[in-house]
Amino acid sequence: MTADNLPSTLQAIGDLLSKGRQAKGLSLEDVAETTRIPMRYLVAIESGNVAHLPEPVYVRAFIRKFGDLVDLDGQSLVKDLQPDPAPTPTPVAQARVASKSMDSKEALIPRPYQLYLFYGALVIVGVVGLSYLQRQTGSSEPDNTVIATNKNSTPSTPAVTTAVPVVPVAKASTPGTIVLRNNGTAIATTLPPGTPLQVNMNVEEPSWVRITTDGQVAFEGDLRQGTKHSWQAKQLLKVRTGNAGGVMITLNNQPLGKMGKSGQVVEREFRQAK
Repeated sequence: MTADNLPSTLQAIGDLLSKGRQAKGLSLEDVAETTRIPMRYLVAIESGNVAHLPEPVYVRAFIRKFGDLVDLDGQSLVKDLQPDPAPTPTPVAQARVASKSMDSKEALIPRPYQLYLFYGALVIVGVVGLSYLQRQTGSSEPDNTVIATNKNSTPSTPAVTTAVPVVPVAKASTPGTIVLRNNGTAIATTLPPGTPLQVNMNVEEPSWVRITTDGQVAFEGDLRQGTKHSWQAKQLLKVRTGNAGGVMITLNNQPLGKMGKSGQVVEREFRQAK
């Protein structure tokens, strides 16, 4: 398999793993928790995004674990990522090689102890690196949004408790005020009473997303790059993604930007004032 074939092959394997996972009723979070593979690498494998993956030795280990979990032959999938065998030399090429002197051949052949040292070092580096990656749990999730509104109160300075870090809280001066937190900043959007919450989403990178509206899961799955989506809720709308840097959201026509950094697992919660 040449380097040019790698992305398409990985895409095909990612599609198989994604279908196998969905057939078993597993989310990417379930796979990450069971296999200890970081969420960002699972998203990259299913979408065939080679640029977001580590060295091939780690990718093969991830695919083997993923495949075994969803009842696919992980070892067989890994074989598809092995390099193509070198082409058989033609008789002319063989003749040219045979014409070289024995001294030149012996100079190019490594000694046995050199091979042992090289392979030993390679195994140690691979084991240490894989162990480190598996200890990672991906990016830590940010605090959920905290919302506080009061119909009869007047606007005041956001309160911050110094003993325990909390989300800044804003008080609404009129009914229908949405108070939310985006990247550490309290944002208030005043809407007429009863106005539904509406989140518009632009997907800039392949992302796993789960949308919950008024306590019910409205959508959960993988969204492709370049697509746009919209959801509404009366009181509560939650957005959770496995690739925060690839998702931009707008709340009731107010741009909130990207949900976080690439590969981060982030959840945002928007609640209508009562």
